[in-house]
Amino acid sequence: MIWIRSLRARLAVAFAAAVFTTVLVFGTATAMAIYVHDREEIRSANDGPGSSSPWVGDDLHDAKKLGVAMLLMSPFAVAGAALLGLLLAGRALTPIHEAAERARKALRGEGALEMPVRGTGDEWDELAGVTNDLLRAQALSVERIRAFSANAAHELRTPLAAMLGEVQVTLRRERSPEAYQAALRVVEVEATRLGRLVEMLLALARADAGMLNPDSIQFDLERAARLARERAAAAHAGADRRITLRLAPATALGDPLLTGRVLDNLIDNALRHGGEHVAILVEAEAEVVRVSVTDDGSGVPKGIRSRVFERFTREGAQASGFGLGLAIARGLAEAQRGRLWLDESSAGGRFVLELPSGL
Repeated sequence: MIWIRSLRARLAVAFAAAVFTTVLVFGTATAMAIYVHDREEIRSANDGPGSSSPWVGDDLHDAKKLGVAMLLMSPFAVAGAALLGLLLAGRALTPIHEAAERARKALRGEGALEMPVRGTGDEWDELAGVTNDLLRAQALSVERIRAFSANAAHELRTPLAAMLGEVQVTLRRERSPEAYQAALRVVEVEATRLGRLVEMLLALARADAGMLNPDSIQFDLERAARLARERAAAAHAGADRRITLRLAPATALGDPLLTGRVLDNLIDNALRHGGEHVAILVEAEAEVVRVSVTDDGSGVPKGIRSRVFERFTREGAQASGFGLGLAIARGLAEAQRGRLWLDESSAGGRFVLELPSGL
């Protein structure tokens, strides 16, 4: 049936062929059964195989009549089976034709692609439901990639434009060594900013691609918090006086380097955008360990709380940041089978990192 291109026609032909084969087999078996049964009756009545010859002709005649009847009825049975097969196949394939039409419209840009769900709960509805979930997830992913690419291009262009402008202005005329040094310092600052941005973008790309390959070892979360405080004190003037620790013995299961980077981002975010004081709390439970970073500032504005972990979200933040720190922190936490969330019940800003317990 390769020459029949329509799946509906193939199903109808297969249905008709099945009915015809059934009729043929049933007719042949019935004729043979009648013939054998009559011969046994004749043989028993005459008590001898030789006296059954007058009845053989009648047996064959009955079998032939049955065969002729079956032969005459076969075209009608096959035709009816073909029509019924076309009807059933058409109804069964209706959602496929509708899905194809929707796909053609989506290809022409006339809306998003979505498979039809009939509400019958059959196999098609199950497939259509899963496919629609997949299509929506892919559409969301594509939209996120587009927004991410646009934002990344804008952020990359800013320091590049600043460096190029500074160099061009400096090269317009001869300048003193001090002026050249001042211009180079501007270029250095912008190049450092550009390098930080590229490093952040690479970290996000690796997290999205599942290429972080974090370790899964037991480590001291209390010590990781202390080291994060020391790094923050070295990076921010006066941070050692602003950060307080409330630590409990806690053993986490994950990657200490990635966890340290998460804590660095959370502490940096609190020092930049929070209040005067930052508290780091480490606590342990039976199956999980948590570390929270809390500041005494005004907290995250309600309008952006649902988007605080989105990339390039900088509403209400300083213009010097990229809006990537919290997004990277959540990606690193999830790579270790952990969680990172904003505690909206806190008066100030409070972010909680949860990791599997190593005990």
